[in-house]
Amino acid sequence: MAWQRTLSLPTGCLVKVDEHRAVVELPRTGVARRSSSSSSSGDSIGGEPTEGWNAISSAIWNGGSRSFRCRSSTSNSNSNSNSRSTSNYSNSYENKVCVFNYKVPCTYDGLSPEPRALLRTAIGKERYSSNSYCDEKKGNSDNNSNNDNDNGNGNNNNNNNSLDDKSTVGIMTAASMKSLRTASRSAGGIFVDVVVTAGISNSRTAGADADVFSMLPQQQDERNTGNDSKSSNNKTTATAPQEHQPRAPPPGTINTVVVINGAPLSEGAVVEAYAIAIEAKCAACADFRLPCAKSLYGNDLAQGTGTDCAVLLTPLASPHSTSASTNSTNVPLLEYAGKHCLLAELIGQAVREATREAILSNLIHLHGSLWRYHGHRWKTYFIGLLLRGARPCVPPKPMDSIPPAPLAVLLLGWGMVLVAYGIHVLSPFLLPRSATVLIAATFWDRCLPEPPLSVHPVVLAGTVISIATKQWIPERIFRSPFLGFCGGVLFLLGTLSLFASGAHLFLVAVRWAAVEAATATIGSDDNNIYIFQQHLMKFVSWLLEVMLFKTTFSLQLLCTIALQMARFLERSQLQDARNQLVWLCSRDPTHLGSEDLAGGTLESLSENLSDGTVAPWFWYIVLGPVGALGYRVANTLDSRIGYRGGRYEWFGKASARFDDLINLVPARLTALALVAAAAVSPNNNCSAKRGFATSWEDCSQCSSPNAGWPMGAMAGILGVRLEKKGEYALGKNIPDVRGPTPRDIRNGHHVAQLAGGIAFVAALVACCVKEWIYGVD
Repeated sequence: MAWQRTLSLPTGCLVKVDEHRAVVELPRTGVARRSSSSSSSGDSIGGEPTEGWNAISSAIWNGGSRSFRCRSSTSNSNSNSNSRSTSNYSNSYENKVCVFNYKVPCTYDGLSPEPRALLRTAIGKERYSSNSYCDEKKGNSDNNSNNDNDNGNGNNNNNNNSLDDKSTVGIMTAASMKSLRTASRSAGGIFVDVVVTAGISNSRTAGADADVFSMLPQQQDERNTGNDSKSSNNKTTATAPQEHQPRAPPPGTINTVVVINGAPLSEGAVVEAYAIAIEAKCAACADFRLPCAKSLYGNDLAQGTGTDCAVLLTPLASPHSTSASTNSTNVPLLEYAGKHCLLAELIGQAVREATREAILSNLIHLHGSLWRYHGHRWKTYFIGLLLRGARPCVPPKPMDSIPPAPLAVLLLGWGMVLVAYGIHVLSPFLLPRSATVLIAATFWDRCLPEPPLSVHPVVLAGTVISIATKQWIPERIFRSPFLGFCGGVLFLLGTLSLFASGAHLFLVAVRWAAVEAATATIGSDDNNIYIFQQHLMKFVSWLLEVMLFKTTFSLQLLCTIALQMARFLERSQLQDARNQLVWLCSRDPTHLGSEDLAGGTLESLSENLSDGTVAPWFWYIVLGPVGALGYRVANTLDSRIGYRGGRYEWFGKASARFDDLINLVPARLTALALVAAAAVSPNNNCSAKRGFATSWEDCSQCSSPNAGWPMGAMAGILGVRLEKKGEYALGKNIPDVRGPTPRDIRNGHHVAQLAGGIAFVAALVACCVKEWIYGVD
């Protein structure tokens, strides 16, 4: 097949390209300076034939640090200089050093076939077309003459036309070969050529989340961990469907080939030059502000892709070449290639130029124009800020501080809060006050940090409960069933009354202050001051109501902790995962394994979705911010004293039963929201039908009348068994049920996020319906 493009580069390299591959052929004359006697238009390379080429690369085939010898089998040591200065492409292909860039289908998963085997097969089958550059230079008559003088037979000649896998560096890409770009620089007799192909759909930043979590190859990992067919772990792996295995990253690779000719480099200079090439590629990515495809917020910039390869080739140095002397061909050894050196400038400029042009061609192919790409980038950036929220990482220990959110996330959060207030002011008949408070509080939860713990109402409730039960209540009340139950009822009513009345007085006070501030400025001579103060106090009153309501729920923190658990378990960091589980539940994680930790995370994710988000929203719709806060206080009472047995057996019974009562409706609504989320989720691993059936059948296994509904729905949706030994085993009757994995946590997180969105829309509609029907805001 004819090559679509053939490029001759100043270093003497020949680049041949078609839609399936690109081959970079290196010249035999490795130490290459332009001959002073060459023609003015000539690109001929003078100098002695080289011993070969040094290569340092991250290539799949013949990667690492290697030396390739390229002595011709047809040449002899008595050849004169004229015979050595013939065309660089006249030697047989088996003696050429080449870089083979092979295009794989976009559906290739990097596993089957194995990449090295795939490349070796492709290299072995490679045949050069009859109208290649070499044949064009010689002509058909010369070819016939050479064939007549060839000592080998026809089969040997065919073998010579194949790429030699021992002297070929093999790399792969899923990017189109139409993106191939070249750039050249030269100075002082040193030539630098760069060949780049670029795909960007697999963009990554350094330190981005991994896609593959096994350090060792699968076969070696199995040998190290044992292959006991009776072990439960292997049973789980065997029964797990293929879709639950880690997904391959999307296609996209930036392949960079750098050829330096004119002088050999020292070992240190080779490493420096390779580093310069990598940094120049990163600079080209930064020029377009390529976003990382796995960025936590969508605003991390990529420095390349997850499968980039770079190949640097330099002439082999003569054994006698040093920095202080020259070899027999008067070619010095370049000992430095740092950023202060001219060689680094040549490499950096050439790599950056070629990479920029290759990336630009890919962007235009994907988006149509550069302007559309930037529009898509900004849209993705803002959506990423909104969807991912403010908390990049939750520390394993609950008492450690949560890292602050980036400034861009904070600005977006405050901007959305102001938008919600603008809707409240400009369109009061479109959305009632309660709906705008709900919108603002939800965006606050997504993008802004929690209020300080010193003024957090739920934290204050927990503190009051702890102090009262330890210091104020006599011990004999806890020992008597009758006194304990009666005292528990009074304590429940007193605590609820204290915080509900306090919240009500707080809201009345801030609204009264807003009205008073407005009326106090009616007589003011300056109408602008009056208007400003009036709107300021209204905004402060509305914002304080938003803050009070926000303290009653937390969806973003819950989902962030679940994702952090998945990260720890994927990396086998079990101790960190055990510490993290304390954020979610009170279960003792000391002896829990990976499967138990994953199951505990999914159970807490689904149950806390009900207790921590859906239920507060439900009671907010019914009774306003005071109702939401009252629910949270009752829920805190249940978590502190609502235990079976022990000191609070009778004292906490009223709180536990009251918590069961107020969660009857929200728990079942949460299960329906999870099922609806699974129905609309594009994830094929989630089954809404199975989730509804499991929730209905297994809800009675839990001692709580409510916890089994959302947990059973989550177990059925994911097709996993959620078990607490001695108490319940949700989903045990699901066909081909298996234990939960970190991948299931990520799928469960996705479903929980969707369920939260569905619950938010339903709550928003309910606020509007309540206002339109009852006229109560």
